[in-house]
Amino acid sequence: MSLFGSAILGFLLAVAILVTVHEFGHYLAARCCGVRVLRFSIGFGPVLVRWMGRRSIFAGTEFAVSAIPLGGYVRMLDSRDPDARRLAPENDLASAFDRQVLWKRSFIVAAGPLANFILAAVLYAFALALPERGLDTVIAPPPAQSPAANAGLRGGERLVAIDGNRVLHWGDVRWQLLTRLFSQELALTVESGGVEREVLLRREAAPLSDEAQARSRLEGWGLVFDQPARIGFVKAEGPAAVAGLAAGDVIVAIDGRAVDQWLDVAQRVRAAPDTALRLTVDRPGRGRFEVTVTPRRERIDGQDVGRIDVGVASPMAEGSDRVVWVERGLFEATGEGVERAIDATLLTVRLLWGMVSGEVSLRQVSGPLTMAEGAGSTLKQGTTAFLLFLAIVSVSIGVLNLLPVPMLDGGQLLYHAAEAVKGAPLSERAELIGQRIGVGFLSALTFLALYNDFLRLLS
Repeated sequence: MSLFGSAILGFLLAVAILVTVHEFGHYLAARCCGVRVLRFSIGFGPVLVRWMGRRSIFAGTEFAVSAIPLGGYVRMLDSRDPDARRLAPENDLASAFDRQVLWKRSFIVAAGPLANFILAAVLYAFALALPERGLDTVIAPPPAQSPAANAGLRGGERLVAIDGNRVLHWGDVRWQLLTRLFSQELALTVESGGVEREVLLRREAAPLSDEAQARSRLEGWGLVFDQPARIGFVKAEGPAAVAGLAAGDVIVAIDGRAVDQWLDVAQRVRAAPDTALRLTVDRPGRGRFEVTVTPRRERIDGQDVGRIDVGVASPMAEGSDRVVWVERGLFEATGEGVERAIDATLLTVRLLWGMVSGEVSLRQVSGPLTMAEGAGSTLKQGTTAFLLFLAIVSVSIGVLNLLPVPMLDGGQLLYHAAEAVKGAPLSERAELIGQRIGVGFLSALTFLALYNDFLRLLS
């Protein structure tokens, strides 16, 4: 399947799952509180398929799938609705949403985001319970002056835990570093020669204004996977291909200076646009020889960088000593799934607060195009990757819906808080003003997300 086809399929599948679970949270809470639900819709616009629920908690509700797959809704009976008296006689209006006590209405509103958080924990648990083939946690020699180098790490050590959280493969390491994106200290447990020791890494605070700085924060600790400088593929007609490089070649030196890690090669090439580099290459069956390659210039994140159009060989193909199989029991995976859902929630809240305070650039806001790209790429990678993608997006939906903005669940909860203080519901005028503010905010957010999406595509 093509990348475009995977993106479309992954996006539709992701939306169907995430929206259905969110709206079912509202639906289930409403039915448990005795509220009549008139329609449960996945999507907006013209209805494609509809059917009437007949049994149990589904009885009396029309279920629909609509043409625009960018959300959904649960329509509950409301006595303020002009159609309410046509839909239900006066004695049935006791089952209307607005006739319920305040705590029931608040529970129904909060149940949607709550369902997203629960779904995230379940998805994380399922993903972690699946047998997984990953990269060992042995680190490469850290860059000079990096926090890892300053703490005395020299490379070859195996990471055992980060801030007390056990790491079994490099995916666990990446997750722990991601959830500590804003941290200035990192406590490591490392093992070398069968002996474990504790190491404390420290760094200064850094801005997070663009994607390059986000990557810099992740990699800024100096913790890098031990990855030899072996070429995995060479792009036709690129600088490397013109110079005669081929897949399987190992770069051992650049301009006479030895390199043993792919990161070293990437950094040297990136820093030398339009500058000839003398590469010493070791090729199986031929031995060592030298080639001269001139990186082409490319503009990325506002900087001119060098590219020679090669890709690193997959670490998974480096041999069994670099690959580990991880299997977690169901109980262990469930516990870690809940922890990951909590960590992802806290990170999302921290990022949103950073955007409000100006610490994080609004360029980090992404929309449906980025989501489709992520859905497609993870779907092609396999079940585990797609489940992890769904989990983090589910957390994002849950957090965003709790923002105190009218038209969102959080805005409705804000109304309920005002009602609790006032002792009576807000006036229709106040709610109308709030709705206008909410529509304006969501329109601006949608425009920003799409703008950022198109910028990413164009760059």
